[in-house]
Amino acid sequence: MDKGKKFILGLVIIAVINLFVALMTISFWLGHLLAHRFPNTLPVPDNLYNAFAIPDLILSAILIISSYGLLRFKKTGYIFALIGIGMWLFDVLLVTGLTGLFRLSLVVPSLLFCFWAIFYLWKRRDVFQLFS
Repeated sequence: MDKGKKFILGLVIIAVINLFVALMTISFWLGHLLAHRFPNTLPVPDNLYNAFAIPDLILSAILIISSYGLLRFKKTGYIFALIGIGMWLFDVLLVTGLTGLFRLSLVVPSLLFCFWAIFYLWKRRDVFQLFS
């Protein structure tokens, strides 16, 4: 496969959304933890709320690595994308459980993207020469 001339729109969409989510998550937690500029977005105690910071920042690092790897057709990008989207799916389901479907407008688009991205990545695994 000539990787230099290959352009796969689905992978670009996943990479761009992953990068955007990672950068917004980093900016939110830096603003919240360092300057307390952002109010709590979940109706939970502060100590539980702040416990989300480290996993979210790790998730952001994984999503950034996956974005680069997906655009370069790297196997590590594929693996990190699946791990990151799986972690994001867990986050979304956790928020759904904590809010009791109160923030449905935030949860549904994230759920749809996560399920679509996992399905799409599995369907296009041949691009990364996995399981072939």
